[in-house]
Amino acid sequence: MAHQTVLITGCSTGIGLATAVMMAKDARFKVYATMRNLKSKTDLEKAAGDTLNKSLFIRELDVTKEATIKLVADEILKENGRIDVLVNNAGYTETDAIDQLPLEACQAMMDTNFWGAVRTMRAVLPAMKRQTSGRIINVSSVAAVWGVPFSATYTATKFALEGFTESSASVLKRTYNIRMSLVEPGPVKTALISKIRTLSPAEKSKNFDPPLRDEFLKFAGEIAGPMMKTMVSADEVANLILEAIVSENPHLRYQIHEVYKKAAAKKFIDPHTDAQLDMKNFVDMVYK
Repeated sequence: MAHQTVLITGCSTGIGLATAVMMAKDARFKVYATMRNLKSKTDLEKAAGDTLNKSLFIRELDVTKEATIKLVADEILKENGRIDVLVNNAGYTETDAIDQLPLEACQAMMDTNFWGAVRTMRAVLPAMKRQTSGRIINVSSVAAVWGVPFSATYTATKFALEGFTESSASVLKRTYNIRMSLVEPGPVKTALISKIRTLSPAEKSKNFDPPLRDEFLKFAGEIAGPMMKTMVSADEVANLILEAIVSENPHLRYQIHEVYKKAAAKKFIDPHTDAQLDMKNFVDMVYK
C-alpha cells in the first residue's frame, strides 16, 4: 500500500516536531516536516532517528512566504503525485493587553497564525480536489473557545482560523471528500511555553498603564496554577492529531484535556456567553 504523503508546518520544536516524528515512524505515512529556518532543524533530526530521509524529510517553508510553500508542495507532488494530509501547526503568541502591542506586531502574528495557514491550505487544495480526498488539521487553541484575557491578538488569530475552518469544512467534505478538523490544545510542554515563562508577569507588563498592569498581575496570579495543572505533552497532542487523521468520520473540533472539553461545553450551551464579560469569573468558568 502506498504511503500517505503528509505536509506539516512549524516542526522545529513542540507539537510539529512530535507529530512529524510520530507519523514518520508509522508505516502508513511519508512526512515532509517543514520549518521557517533550517538552522533550527537539529532537534528534529535527532528525534527523527533512522526515519530521517527515509520516511521523514525536512524542508524549509515560511508560511508568510508563498514561494516557499509552493516550492515544497510542488516537490511533494512531483515525487509522490498527491498530497494526502496537511497539518497547519506553525504559529506563535505574545502577551497583548488590547492596545499595548504595536499594530505591526499584531499584523505579523495574524500573518503567521491565520494567513499562513490559509496560504498553505491554498497550496494543497488543488491536488486534494483532483484526488477527491484529503485531510487538513488546523492546530488552534483553547483561546479560540474562550478568549483568554491579555491575549487579544493571539485569540483573534485563532478565532479567525476556526471561523475559516468552520465555514470551509462542510463545503469541502460534501464537494471533494476533504475532511477538516481543528485541534484545540491548552498549555503544552514546548519550547514556546518555556520561552513565555522565562519572563515574569511583572516584566511582561512593565509598559502597561498602572490600572492595566494591576489587572494583569492579578489575573496572571489567578490563572497560572489552574493552567499548569492542565498542561500536556507534545506527544499527547500529536496522538490526537493522528486520531483525527486516521478517523473514518473525524470530528470538527478536538480538545485534549477534560477541563477544556467541559469549558467548550459551557461556552456552546449559552447562546449569549455573557458570563465571559466578567473577567473575575474567567478562571472559575474554565477551570471549575
